[in-house]
Amino acid sequence: MQLLSLVSLLGAAALGACQTSGANGTAVTGKLGDARQVRNNPVIGEVWVATFNSSTVKGTVTAIANTVGVNYTIDVTGLPADKGPYKYHVHLKAVPADGNCADTGGHLDSYVRGDSPPCDASAPQTCEVGDLSGKYGTVAGPTVLKSHQSFNDPYTALNIIMLGYIGDRGIVFHDASSARIACATLVKSPNQPKPQ
Repeated sequence: MQLLSLVSLLGAAALGACQTSGANGTAVTGKLGDARQVRNNPVIGEVWVATFNSSTVKGTVTAIANTVGVNYTIDVTGLPADKGPYKYHVHLKAVPADGNCADTGGHLDSYVRGDSPPCDASAPQTCEVGDLSGKYGTVAGPTVLKSHQSFNDPYTALNIIMLGYIGDRGIVFHDASSARIACATLVKSPNQPKPQ
């Protein structure tokens, strides 16, 4: 109960100190402030994978714990170019057994920012934590043909106590109309690095 009170107190303090715009007047900060860089993933190199295996979309999103945040590799095929570009996000819930992408909840939004206005990639700390395409680019569409890309996101975590924790959550691809067209749950890989 004391931990809950401490969290409530910290949240209230953050609400009082939050901004509504960034230095350039365009970036929107969440109600709990800007996202903070993650520097305490417990096992550097720990691997989590979301495997897409629908009738059309195949591939993986791999997340590897880094000393700062998480390294991602997006490697998917089967996203029709005429329906893109595709946004992709970490959602709040795992994909249910029936595979219904609508049941993955909203985007991971640890700092209560919301998705409007859209993410400003030049200020990624002000974006929803789970808005990976807003921060690092869309995939597979008429203007963006790359369906394989890698990047580091310093604001997501593989430490369960962090606000940006992504383990056991859904990764969802949305087409240009925002429809959810492919989803998979990020699960811990059985192939982990050996401790040193």
